[in-house]
Amino acid sequence: MPSAAVRLRDLRAVYELTHECRDLGDDPIAWRKHWFSKIAALVGADLALGGELTGLKAGTPRELGTADWGWDNGFNRAGWRRALELMKTDPAYSPMLLECGVRLQSQDGVALSATDFVDERQWLRGIEYQEVYRPIGVHHSLWCCKCVPGKTNETNGAFFCRAAGRRNFNDREKAILAEAHSTIMAFVGGALTRFDAPSPVDLAPRVRGVLRCLLEGDSDKQVAARLGISKYTVNQYVKVIFTHFGVTTRAELLARWIRRGWGTGFAWANDDGHAPK
Repeated sequence: MPSAAVRLRDLRAVYELTHECRDLGDDPIAWRKHWFSKIAALVGADLALGGELTGLKAGTPRELGTADWGWDNGFNRAGWRRALELMKTDPAYSPMLLECGVRLQSQDGVALSATDFVDERQWLRGIEYQEVYRPIGVHHSLWCCKCVPGKTNETNGAFFCRAAGRRNFNDREKAILAEAHSTIMAFVGGALTRFDAPSPVDLAPRVRGVLRCLLEGDSDKQVAARLGISKYTVNQYVKVIFTHFGVTTRAELLARWIRRGWGTGFAWANDDGHAPK
């Protein structure tokens, strides 16, 4: 069996990935999708899901926002939709999710597979496997939950799966996920925006275009010429931007960007507001 120790090349990849995510940090979906895709490659996963929860420690988890990666690998989203429905009506459907809440008390950020939580035969007979895993088309999974900095009742979770028929995750892959999650979580709520924070992706496409121009230093006249709109329209969009981010001047807007450590990749400037897949 491979060593459980995280290798130097793994650590290098984890730290490089963290910097890449910071360039997408103003978009809570984009940085997570990018992180999921790269960690999936490191641990050999085919599908990645996750996001933020509140109430997990108390055994009453409620979703605050989710992201995913890997559906184009041939999986069925119906199982994931079912998981979100079950979490609202009966959190006990997932013994792994509830056990993660217990483990947070003493093992915040530990990465475990499904069989670390429950007996294999019990797991295969359970609701979670029958109504979530099987419909999706996955079998083995790797879980890691960690408290959001400064928010003891709010967690960020990462959930990696392998297609049915593939082997279980080993100790080294668990160690890689735990290290990667610990590293990225230091920036969540700061350089890496959370789901509840105002983000450019929540703005209309034309408004995002004005925002990009402002961040690149354009005056209202320059923005109007660059985007082919009137100065009046620019002024109205600027008001929307200021209200959205809770600022009153361009200087405050730029200071917010710098203070958060957000990059200049502007993935949200695409028509759909997110980075290319």
